Amino acid sequence: MVSFKSALDCAKSECIELNIETTRIEWLMMDLFQWTKVDFIVHMNDEMTSAQSQQFDVAKSRMLNGEPIQYIVGYQSFYGERFKVNNDCLIPRPETEEVMLHFLEKLNRDDTIVDIGTGSGNIPIMLKKLNTSLKIYATDISNKALLVAKENARQHQVDIKFLEGDALQPLIEQGIKVNGLISNPPYIDRADATFMEDTVLSYEPHSALFANDHGYRVYHDILANLPKVLKPNAQVVFEIGYNQGEILKNKIQTMYPDLMVSIVQDINNNDRIISFKWHD
Repeated sequence: MVSFKSALDCAKSECIELNIETTRIEWLMMDLFQWTKVDFIVHMNDEMTSAQSQQFDVAKSRMLNGEPIQYIVGYQSFYGERFKVNNDCLIPRPETEEVMLHFLEKLNRDDTIVDIGTGSGNIPIMLKKLNTSLKIYATDISNKALLVAKENARQHQVDIKFLEGDALQPLIEQGIKVNGLISNPPYIDRADATFMEDTVLSYEPHSALFANDHGYRVYHDILANLPKVLKPNAQVVFEIGYNQGEILKNKIQTMYPDLMVSIVQDINNNDRIISFKWHD
């Protein structure tokens, strides 16, 4: 039998050979066995069972081949809660927590809101948990992503109305009007793929990453149809790429000159949020 420490030390050596940060294998072990940092320290000298050893070896091989840890263990944490993820949906990023909280601050208790391009459902589920009086819709063009989102909603025991379709079309088709709209859509220019990590390009769904028109297509599709779905004074919040703020702000104000559009930076001082209130 081998101890967790011995297995980890061997795995770290393999990481070094492949120029992979050794902290990743530590996180993999913790997430795989659902340990806290304290558990990690306490169990280091314990002997692994044969099942644990096999489980770790399989997970390690997947990680060394470039697969994201979140897909290997099957979940990602978002605002302190656990969400199922697989390669049918994008892995939630910490920056999106800031976008969600900015939107939440703008809402009233009984508002009807929608999340466009919901992926794993992390945004609407957390919004519902933080304000249980909200009535929430969530859309996605991917049926497979919606299956993940619905499972997450069941696990978190919240009521979200999920709709399949492109951008605002499901709302328009059903005559749904909302007081608030949030979206973290695909916004990466395909030309920027050369600057992205292989783990992202090889495993995360490209339909949730890239958009045509230099990354602005989905924004444009949403913006063009806003009059059909927004109630007066509705709040709109988009997550954006770090270099998209001024361009997207100008696009919005060209389409709707009377709107006051704000660009909000994240904790790293990168442009992260476009925010505005619809006219009354």
